[in-house]
Amino acid sequence: MADSETRPATLQELLRRAHPGQVALSCGDAQWSYGQLADEAGRLAAGLRARGLGPGDVLGLWLPSTSRWLLLHLACAMLGVATLSLNPRLGLQELADFLARARCKALACDGCMAAGAASALERLRAHAGGPLQLLIHAGGPQDQAAWDALPAQPGLAGEAVAADRPCIVLSSSGTTSRPKLIVHAQRHVALHAQDAARRLALDAGSRVLLALPLCGAFGYTVALAALAGGATLELHEGFEPVQAAQALHSRPVTHMFGTNDMLDRMIAPLPPHWRPRALRVFGHASFVPGLDDLPERAQRLGIHMVGCFGMSEVLALFAHQPVDAPLQRRAQAGGIPVSPGAEVRVRSLDGARLNPPLETGELELRGPHMMQGYLDDASATALAFTGDGFLRTGDLGYLQGDGGFTFVSRLGDVLRIGGFLVHPAEIEETVLAISGASACQAVAVVTDAGSRPVAFVIAGPGQTVDEDRIRQECQRRIARYKVPVRIFSVDHFPTITGPNGAKVQRNALRDLAQRLLSQEV
Repeated sequence: MADSETRPATLQELLRRAHPGQVALSCGDAQWSYGQLADEAGRLAAGLRARGLGPGDVLGLWLPSTSRWLLLHLACAMLGVATLSLNPRLGLQELADFLARARCKALACDGCMAAGAASALERLRAHAGGPLQLLIHAGGPQDQAAWDALPAQPGLAGEAVAADRPCIVLSSSGTTSRPKLIVHAQRHVALHAQDAARRLALDAGSRVLLALPLCGAFGYTVALAALAGGATLELHEGFEPVQAAQALHSRPVTHMFGTNDMLDRMIAPLPPHWRPRALRVFGHASFVPGLDDLPERAQRLGIHMVGCFGMSEVLALFAHQPVDAPLQRRAQAGGIPVSPGAEVRVRSLDGARLNPPLETGELELRGPHMMQGYLDDASATALAFTGDGFLRTGDLGYLQGDGGFTFVSRLGDVLRIGGFLVHPAEIEETVLAISGASACQAVAVVTDAGSRPVAFVIAGPGQTVDEDRIRQECQRRIARYKVPVRIFSVDHFPTITGPNGAKVQRNALRDLAQRLLSQEV
């Protein structure tokens, strides 16, 4: 590992490490070398400074995943301006809330969002002391004139930026409460990007396909790791399975990252003889149950899946499974931390002790890339950490005994049934295999007989769900306490949209199950 004196402290230093002629970014028909990317970000930074932005200010990015998102973020980093990452799918009320909480001085948006953004601007200005002053149209072709006018000043060159200033502000999913705003310092982002690049062998010979949204921790972290390694980042504005498969087949893409359901959608229609041209790693996060056979199906097509682990508080590539490990290990979420200074331990669920390897409990993390804290929420920040500085993840997992760990599920997703902890995927995958339904979610409810599981399924086209048959077959396949007391067929699950797509609201399903059961009494 490089000496501490040569470790990058800013994103500008990351860009300068690569050969200036190396292609850094490919987006549609346009591409930028590392030299061009640094120059353009410098000109944008000067333009933003001329419009009143400086160290300590916050700019909201309410943009799709295009080159302009990345350029504006790099420009802000050069100025010491923090970037608030905003999901383009946010509604007006959500947008206004995020902008007000982060005290955004400027907002960059797509021209097609301009009317809503203007309304938000006026609404915030109506509040006493509202800080929002500048609206930047930085979206598609309709905003070209406004974009061209922005970098109207000479570029910044070699100006010192405080590396410990906030650089990126991410948001949590917030399924049942107000989303938290998670602050990361520029130094931590730069160091994490370098560590992830080194561990994933991202270098000048690599090409990274990114179809994840830049507004989310996963997409953002991958983008920065690619640049830290001097790789070429191929940026897709959104995930289109056919487009992604064509890119893997026809271009020298060595790395791609995404969720397990993204990969499933991409490979489902591919013929058996399809192969990627140069892919070495598909780094994945498991978001959807019922895809146990995906790693083997992907392997037959030449796609080498590697499980990853991260969260907004520690950035999204905190760990990944060994690239050369057997398929069974590689397919698991979790891995070995990318930073040599990172630590993982597992605490018993009663909090009384630390667990030995292979014993499941709550994952606790500590390392050099931790968040600075939750914005303006000192009490939540304090609760998130142990007395000795480990982050309480709220995740269930276990140590492997070789420096790595395996993620099992969110603690809140684990079902407590009959005195046992049951992962809902055990029930969901069994019900899916028996019923042939397109989706299943399992929750635990309180009955007169104690806590019992209930399953919800979405039937496939023209399919009828035979509840009695499914329950009878479940009794032959899994322990009786895991067999759902009821299986309800629904048209859809309640969801909340996050940066990486929709997430099922298990609390809402649990409430629905409780109501349905009470009506039957």
